[in-house]
Amino acid sequence: MRNMQVGIRVARQVRTAEHAIDQAMIEVCRLIQTSLEGRVETRLAAEVGQSALENIVAGLGQLTTVRASVVAGHAELATVADNHGIGWRMEGMGESKTDTRPSAQLDVVKLAA
Repeated sequence: MRNMQVGIRVARQVRTAEHAIDQAMIEVCRLIQTSLEGRVETRLAAEVGQSALENIVAGLGQLTTVRASVVAGHAELATVADNHGIGWRMEGMGESKTDTRPSAQLDVVKLAA
């Protein structure tokens, strides 16, 4: 039972972290959009604020890297939990995942190639 409690706690925190990263990325995208709209509205030349924009976009790229790392860690934690009999699946908390099963259509395309 203790393993199940730990597993669920970790699973919830993984989900919270993933959503927080997504929210941070959304806010940075809004900042980029708002900055660009502000530049246009105030009729400033495109060169104005270019360096700042480059830094903000670079930050978005870094958030994307963090997101990829957390997603990879999520998959690894699920494997660890399964290998050690730690329950972690929560009713009602599931999210749609990418279907990693090969599709029949993909097999046909491979055969045609």
